[in-house]
Amino acid sequence: MEKKDDTLGFPKIPEAEDVIVGELAERGEWIVANITTNSFWPVTAQKAPYRGESIWILPIMKNYFPAVAMRVPPGKNREECERLLMHFLSNLAWVQEKGFLVDGFSGGSLPAPMWRDKIDGFSICEEFDLSYFPEPTDDKALLALALMREGRGLNHPGYAFLSFYRVLEVALPDGKKRGQWISDRVDAITNHRAKEALAKLLAQGIADVGVHLRDSGRRAIAHAREKPIIDPDDPSDSRRLWSELPIMTALAQLAIEELLHVETSYTVWKKHLYELSGFKEILGPDIVDHLIRGEQITDERVVDVPKINVQLRRHEPYPPLSNLVVKEILQKRTECYMRFESEDGGVRIRFKLDFADERLHFDIFSDLAVVDTGTPQAAKAIAESRRFSKEYFGNGQLHIYNAETGALIARKDPYVPVNMHLDHEAANAEIASWDRLAVERHERNRRYGEEMVRLSTPYAVHVSVAFACP
Repeated sequence: MEKKDDTLGFPKIPEAEDVIVGELAERGEWIVANITTNSFWPVTAQKAPYRGESIWILPIMKNYFPAVAMRVPPGKNREECERLLMHFLSNLAWVQEKGFLVDGFSGGSLPAPMWRDKIDGFSICEEFDLSYFPEPTDDKALLALALMREGRGLNHPGYAFLSFYRVLEVALPDGKKRGQWISDRVDAITNHRAKEALAKLLAQGIADVGVHLRDSGRRAIAHAREKPIIDPDDPSDSRRLWSELPIMTALAQLAIEELLHVETSYTVWKKHLYELSGFKEILGPDIVDHLIRGEQITDERVVDVPKINVQLRRHEPYPPLSNLVVKEILQKRTECYMRFESEDGGVRIRFKLDFADERLHFDIFSDLAVVDTGTPQAAKAIAESRRFSKEYFGNGQLHIYNAETGALIARKDPYVPVNMHLDHEAANAEIASWDRLAVERHERNRRYGEEMVRLSTPYAVHVSVAFACP
């Protein structure tokens, strides 16, 4: 967890000794790519799996560059790891829609970023959301993402323009096809600044935007043997390039998505396939096909459902919502209802899988129940369920994991309560009261020599449940 500023409650930029701990303090051969960015960067270290390796996002630290780092694994050399870090960074820049440049590589027996004389003045965030993180392997896609990262990170309109135009050249090597594609797709641009820039070009009588971007932009920047030429000392040239840069940015992004098939975070969000994708794998294609078509399943089907952990992103796990076992699966046309319970039956949670709209539904008020059986464990479970409810109500992002493998099964966007207000003091007081009751019950049992009621041993295998009609 990141440190908070003692006076304002905001994330605090940490010292290096507070970051290089745990796995980051394990000695080995480390490689560090030091980052320069005109955007925000986290103040919390993050470990991310990428192509079978572990990449660390090192936070902004006082007097050090932000960075990404990895230990050189057996079978890989330094150059391979540096390239892997660069690919990771380009992917990160793509999903964040930001520009990250590498100021240099460092490393050693510990992941030591380069020193710099700066302790404040940063744009910061707590952590990056890596819920969507594509891993394209196509060489063209990788090059285009690298150029996109570079273009977004450059503070020079000419060089940034060139980087974005090179993305189009990667996606469409044929110049005639590229020009036609630009003419055909400029109307698909939705970025407000880019649309304003296009309107200005059209108002100037420029009919063929593709030809204009090529001749007055790409060629004028890259060459100086014939006019038009971009003059670095002419402020009007810089102003024109800055005004047209949003068009090139939007076209480059569109080319990567449409022609190289790497979706943006916005497209992934609009499709929201991540809400049901893991459950589709669990149910299997035949059952999913019935649900999508709304065709009632009339025969008994056996579905192998793993135990699940219900969590919230950036919050500590909730023990009562861990290792939940499926107890019931029901179908109602295109909807599938799954009910899970703790192994002692004290905690029950239900999800509705809507295959018509590709949505996972969960109602915090009606789909979670905890039974008070009078034991210390029950009181503690209620306290934790109240903590879950409070934190979910506060824009929590629901995540459902396979309890055995740790794989993410499903996730939802932040919960946004409508016309409701959370009384934080009352919620915290209720949690504290149940915590105290758990302690009191435990002490009562100890005094009277009663043995604590323990939860049954977790199952070691998946649970198969019949798929039934309501």
